[in-house]
Amino acid sequence: MDPKENLPVLYLANHSSWWDGLIIFLLTEKVSELDHYMMMEEKQLKQYAFFRKLGAFPVHKENLKSVKQALMTARENMQDGGAVWLFPQGKIMHQDVRPLQLEGGASFLVRQFEQVVVKPITLQYTFNQFQKPTVSVVFGDDAIVSGSSLRSKDVTRMLGDLLETQLNRHQAQVIANPDFSINEEFKQITRTSQSTSDAFDSFKKWVRTWRSS
Repeated sequence: MDPKENLPVLYLANHSSWWDGLIIFLLTEKVSELDHYMMMEEKQLKQYAFFRKLGAFPVHKENLKSVKQALMTARENMQDGGAVWLFPQGKIMHQDVRPLQLEGGASFLVRQFEQVVVKPITLQYTFNQFQKPTVSVVFGDDAIVSGSSLRSKDVTRMLGDLLETQLNRHQAQVIANPDFSINEEFKQITRTSQSTSDAFDSFKKWVRTWRSS
């Protein structure tokens, strides 16, 4: 998950669920040694203040001053060796929406550095044999970008292509193997909870045992 290069780091993730932030926090706690920070809509951060403890900092998207301040905070965190996370779509969008439409924040941050590591992260939520959805996360390869030498619109297009290509590949993996049973690239991070059908099967076994005793 952590990049090998000693450069500023920007993680970009698609955003299809409120749960994305918590999923990312869980992963960073388990498999990363970096300090992680995430830009979050001010209204949501006030409603769910515990996100501040997870490294979230506020942005009010309708206020230009707030947007500038949030971007400066993100840049400072990256300069100080922290890893910054952005949902570059700017809002929750269905995971099947294409093409991905990116706002300008990611491009701005990339262009602040002569070289920066951009790491695409994709999340897919699926229902299969379990009662609750399964979320799979793919960490893409490091992309070293010479940001300060590029035009804003070119960076935005490049980042969109990078994230969308990985998201399409990730989606194809999930469709081909929805229970992840034959794909060794995926590692289980949390324990699978018991579904209603599992509980009912256990109950039927208990009933059979009770009747035979």
